[in-house]
Amino acid sequence: MARARIETLLDMMEVAYSGDVFSSLRKNLHGITPEEWVTRPATWSAEEFGAQPELSICDLVLHVAGAKHMYADRAFGSATLDWADVHVPASREMEPVLAWLDAGHRALASGLAALTDDAQLDEERTFPRRPPTRRRQLVTIMISHDLYHSGEINRQRSLIRGAEGWQRRPES
Repeated sequence: MARARIETLLDMMEVAYSGDVFSSLRKNLHGITPEEWVTRPATWSAEEFGAQPELSICDLVLHVAGAKHMYADRAFGSATLDWADVHVPASREMEPVLAWLDAGHRALASGLAALTDDAQLDEERTFPRRPPTRRRQLVTIMISHDLYHSGEINRQRSLIRGAEGWQRRPES
């Protein structure tokens, strides 16, 4: 039984989640203060984002964590979890939300690691409001999802801290 694709996806999943010092999701959450956790941009368009936009770092992490739980169920579990059934932590404080994020990541990684053969990656699974989707596609979506929102969190943190862009090194 071949597992080369499974092992590659597991490696990519870990790099996107916590393994890359610059672009991984957990590395970009390191050092966030409680104030930064709940800060929304001072200006945002209600027409663009609605009345309750998911623009704080906490909101973004809740979104990523919810998706991890949903995708873990849809790719490797009973494939019955709907978005309305995803239960977020009772508290929006960093510790319980990050613990929920980690649990969602573990569920996704454990489901992938439990596959015994690469051929299982091509099995189609059901997903809300989508046609049946292959497991490998669900996994790669989640890898991309971590990286996308990691960059978004990095940018949000930079804006909150007043950064105007990357500092250019003086030429030697």
